[in-house]
Amino acid sequence: MTGQPGNGQFDPADDDGLDDDTPLDAAEEAAATAEALAEADESLDERVEGVVEELDGVVRRRDGESVTYLVRGAAFAVLAPDALEVALDAPVAKAALKTTGAAVSRRGPGWITFRPTVVDRFALDRAEAWLRSAYRRAAGA
Repeated sequence: MTGQPGNGQFDPADDDGLDDDTPLDAAEEAAATAEALAEADESLDERVEGVVEELDGVVRRRDGESVTYLVRGAAFAVLAPDALEVALDAPVAKAALKTTGAAVSRRGPGWITFRPTVVDRFALDRAEAWLRSAYRRAAGA
């Protein structure tokens, strides 16, 4: 142990007067659980489009109800009405496949299909992280 704050040591600069070791009471725990399990106030396609707006050089190619996202001529994601497909590095894809709603895509090696059963903040955060990872991979960043 180094004695540095953040290593289980008391940090006077972080003393907000709250006892962080006190367990939540039943009402607080129920509220936290409800918030964690609540469906999000945005859809998968809204989150994907919001993220894509932040990324440089993305070209959209519409094919019926799906949209393919390309950077530098390489497809890195496909958004369908109920799923997001992304091209990930092998270790990321392997880890992603352990997530409920994720499956191997028919698009080829490294591609996964994410079809969340519940679109909550956790599903949206995963989709965003995988989308950004796929973009960086395709853009060579």
